[in-house]
Amino acid sequence: MSNTSLSTPKRATRTATALALVAAIAISLLLTGADGATAFNADASADAQRHSNQFTEQCSNGIAVPNPADNAGLVADCATLLAARDTLAGADGSLNWSADVAINDWDGIAITNNRVSGLDFENNPLNGTIPAELGNLANLTHLYLYGEQLTGEIPAALGNLANLEKLTLVGHRLTGEIPAQLGNLASLEKLTISGGRLTGEIPPELGNLANLRELGLDNNQLTGAIPTALGNLANLEKLWFVHTQLTGAIPSELGNLVNLRELTIH
Repeated sequence: MSNTSLSTPKRATRTATALALVAAIAISLLLTGADGATAFNADASADAQRHSNQFTEQCSNGIAVPNPADNAGLVADCATLLAARDTLAGADGSLNWSADVAINDWDGIAITNNRVSGLDFENNPLNGTIPAELGNLANLTHLYLYGEQLTGEIPAALGNLANLEKLTLVGHRLTGEIPAQLGNLASLEKLTISGGRLTGEIPPELGNLANLRELGLDNNQLTGAIPTALGNLANLEKLWFVHTQLTGAIPSELGNLVNLRELTIH
């Protein structure tokens, strides 16, 4: 055997190693997909869980949430808000949400029955984006964002807020479309999205909001026709479409709104 040849044991070892490597790569591709998307999602999920655990620990220090062992729901809400804080406040904004401040003293927070029930940021200089984490606040009944410089899109996760009664987004710089998932807000009584840069059509899913009393979609760049499904809003009292780019006929189905007191289409 020449000096440049491998001995049989060495050759077998290298062959086995190469086969093991190929097998590992094949298994990895099967588990993650050729683009590694599943692995990326798994890593992102793990990171999110670590962050969640971190914020939960911070909220359980007895300062942010008194008696945390007896207030697990408020601890969860506290952790959700800490996770959302920097996204909502933005680079130049500020919120005093901290594990070292009692949650009852946090900016814009309302608490009912030891759960976060409201967020009102009428006077806070927020310039971030609306965090999807807000969709985890299961007991939220009202969300007010007035005169903010918020950008980005309305997260579809807000459609998870089954107890939300009032959603007001006024004077913002939000873009994108109105999420169809807002049609899942069965408890919603007032929906106002005004003064933004929203585009696209009004989602017909808003016709599912059986408890809605006020609907205002003013000063946006909405296009298309008024959905006939809005004629299903039997409890609607006020309807405003001012300074939009809507086209087409006014649907005759709006004549079904027997409780309507104000109708403005400009």
